[in-house]
Amino acid sequence: MSEHLTNQLIGITSGRNFRELGGYATNSGKKIKYHRLLRTGNWGSLSTDDQTFLANYGVSKVIDFRSEDEVTKQPDRIPDGVQYIYDPVFSEDLTNSSRSLNDLATQAAKDSEFGFNHMLFAYEDMINSDSAQNAYRTFFTQLLANETGASAFHCTAGKDRTGFAALLIMTALGVPLKAIKKDYLLTNITTKDFINNLVERARLNGENANVQQSIRDIQSVRSEYFDHALKMLNDEYGSVNNYLRDVMKLSASDIFELRHLYLED
Repeated sequence: MSEHLTNQLIGITSGRNFRELGGYATNSGKKIKYHRLLRTGNWGSLSTDDQTFLANYGVSKVIDFRSEDEVTKQPDRIPDGVQYIYDPVFSEDLTNSSRSLNDLATQAAKDSEFGFNHMLFAYEDMINSDSAQNAYRTFFTQLLANETGASAFHCTAGKDRTGFAALLIMTALGVPLKAIKKDYLLTNITTKDFINNLVERARLNGENANVQQSIRDIQSVRSEYFDHALKMLNDEYGSVNNYLRDVMKLSASDIFELRHLYLED
């Protein structure tokens, strides 16, 4: 049962944070179907074996939230027969997940809260910017059109732009907020070694404690980020459900159809 799992990784060895949303229970007692919704990191480093695994897993479309620069630097490796949808949330990577250590060191060396504050700003932009809202509307259009197979959606690290998308679709499907937040925070379990290695590399390169903290804040997820996004959604739009209706333009029939497509009978 998914409720007892510490993570929902699907066994990908050449990519980060490839997770299944199947198994989460809704307020009505139904569960999200397996092999229908995957949240992942980028597909640019996938081995041939992992591409084959994902094709066999049933992935039928990949929705890429990354910026043009991110995609150019590391294009997705998509299995044959899988539809690729380029759907950038930002014109550049505002989450800084793809930012080089040198760039980050210049900005964070004198400010221990640089990474934390920048992430709050990025989440605000994910909620309010025209580009992000258009991207997430396209995301729902693609989900509504996918009657079979798994839709995999991702950014670079599979945690912020992807995490917000997961918040939206899981809310639309009726998953309780507590479970959605737990899923969001799983990134800190599934990528713990990766994050620790980045911080250690920075320390060995002589970067100070401020830079090390900013790396951790940018590469991790935090309850404060999730809570900040939720507060904005509640304060500015009334609720997440209002945001789905008024900004994502999902009608009652759209919600019904999403639940028909992605929930077990």
